[in-house]
Amino acid sequence: MEKVQFNVPSLWADHHTLKVREVLSQLPGVTDIVASSAFRVVAMSYDPALVTPGAIMAALDEAGYPIATAGAEVLTQPVPVQNGRRDPAWDRLGFRVAKTDPRDVKR
Repeated sequence: MEKVQFNVPSLWADHHTLKVREVLSQLPGVTDIVASSAFRVVAMSYDPALVTPGAIMAALDEAGYPIATAGAEVLTQPVPVQNGRRDPAWDRLGFRVAKTDPRDVKR
């Protein structure tokens, strides 16, 4: 198994993380999917004998979640997530605000 992490700028709410996890879980060989709307990052393990990073990127793009290119406004540091524990990113941010993004209303 290999690991890969992508920056996904359009991952800005919890319902997006659910959709991304659903899309990726349907790919053969993709496991351990972590999607963070706080950092707009998707990380996973994958079996290179069954799927390539390019195929993963294409699946995300087709679902409406294209991978960030150079210069995109996305936090690029990996966020460790421990099984069964809350996302430590919220501690680093210091607060959590729930607000509907206007881009969600237009979908």
